[in-house]
Amino acid sequence: MLISWIQKTTLLDYPSKVSCIIFTAWCNLRCSYCHNSEFVLPEKIAKIKDFIPELIFLNFLKTKIWILDWVVICGWEPTIQKDLVEFCKKIKDMWFLVKLDTNGQNPDILAELLTYNLVDYIAMDIKWDYENLENLLWIKYNKIDYLKSIEIIKTSWINYEFRTTIVKNYHTLENFEKVVKQIFPCKKYFLQNYRWWNTLNPNFNWESFNSTELLEFREIWVKYIENCEIRL
Repeated sequence: MLISWIQKTTLLDYPSKVSCIIFTAWCNLRCSYCHNSEFVLPEKIAKIKDFIPELIFLNFLKTKIWILDWVVICGWEPTIQKDLVEFCKKIKDMWFLVKLDTNGQNPDILAELLTYNLVDYIAMDIKWDYENLENLLWIKYNKIDYLKSIEIIKTSWINYEFRTTIVKNYHTLENFEKVVKQIFPCKKYFLQNYRWWNTLNPNFNWESFNSTELLEFREIWVKYIENCEIRL
């Protein structure tokens, strides 16, 4: 596993439970508003010499068995790590619960993890409706895999959430309803407000929404999804 960083404890990523978060390197998408190009772009990753060894992390977990409940594996995109399945098994063998964050471009990996009960919660980014998603990316994405991942997660036995980071002047009330319809029905849906900082596209200078505007978006959600929340 290419582990770039560890947050040793948090109560935010899984409410009411103590978690640690690991951040993997590399991503198969190029979202313009991504905040960490140093762990996305190959030419920058090649310069990193201090990735955290997997053994160091597993030894850390051994010291936290009575403290931590969850291990959160997030990205840039964990599912492109070749040993993700094996890595999750090692964590589960230590009796931790596993939460996985993903962009949904590797449905076969998601299916394998679910088949072997190696994840307990999945959070998938729904960046925009699939017809317009490439406008936000610098590269092409696989629409079929994207939709397949949504269905795999929705029909799974585990808890999950879908979430969208919204950007003013890109996401609009007029076409936001398309996004909600594409994931309906689902258990949970979260809106996350864009914050400018160190974006992958240095010319990406669009704005965040205010609280009133966010509530207007939520009014669209609740027509379709009961459990809708805003993350500021």
